[in-house]
Amino acid sequence: MIIRFLIHVIVPTAIGTAVYVGWRSTDLLVFRWIEYCRLSGLVFRPTIDLPHWLLYSLPDGCWVYAATSWMLLIWKRLVPWTWVAVVLAVGAEYGQLFGFVQGTYQTLDVLFYIGGFILAGVLNEKTSLVNVRNIGHDLLGAGQH
Repeated sequence: MIIRFLIHVIVPTAIGTAVYVGWRSTDLLVFRWIEYCRLSGLVFRPTIDLPHWLLYSLPDGCWVYAATSWMLLIWKRLVPWTWVAVVLAVGAEYGQLFGFVQGTYQTLDVLFYIGGFILAGVLNEKTSLVNVRNIGHDLLGAGQH
């Protein structure tokens, strides 16, 4: 169960974070958090140029994928909570379109949000999922014999 959590939640989150921290503008809020935590020395900023879609849309799709996967791992099926990440992400994007949320609307972002949600559903469909009551035992290895 830990392996599924690592693959479906931690890895996509790490990929999205690596793109953000490695290539995005240092004016973003995350860099203030990094400075506050005194972790600036650990940040590696490659000089390789990334395609626009990978730089701006992929991290968000990864995060929707990870959040949706996490909810599916917890709840074992499609319940209202599994929709939270994609609804918030798409809602915020349309909020940008109508001027309610700061930022610039991008159709490609919406496609990556929806793609991340669908991919999480497909890849987690046949997964033997964790039970909420056992999550602490699984994380601590207490459930192993």
